[in-house]
Amino acid sequence: MSVTVQILLVGLGSYALRGSFIAFASRLGEIPARANTALSMIPPAVLASIVADSLLFSGDSWRGLDEWHIALAVTTVVAWRTKSIALCLAVGMPLVWLLA
Repeated sequence: MSVTVQILLVGLGSYALRGSFIAFASRLGEIPARANTALSMIPPAVLASIVADSLLFSGDSWRGLDEWHIALAVTTVVAWRTKSIALCLAVGMPLVWLLA
C-alpha cells in the first residue's frame, strides 16, 4: 500500500470518527455545564502542551536558552499588556526571524 493511500485512509478515518461523534452527540441531549466547560479547555491545553514541548525539548534532551525563549518572553509581555493575538503574532514572529 502506498504512502498516499495510507494518508488518505487515515484522513478518512479521522473525519469519520469526528463525524460520528457529532452525529451521536445530538442524541445524548443537553451536555452538563461542567462538562461543557471542561471540553472548552481542551484546545488551549493541547496547544500549550505542544508549545511547551517544543520550547523545552530538542529531541530527547533539554533545550538550552535560545532566541525562541527571548521571543516567548517578549511576546508574553505583549500578550499580557495588550491581550491581542494579532499584535502577539506581529511582534513574536519577526522577533524569532531577527534573532535566529
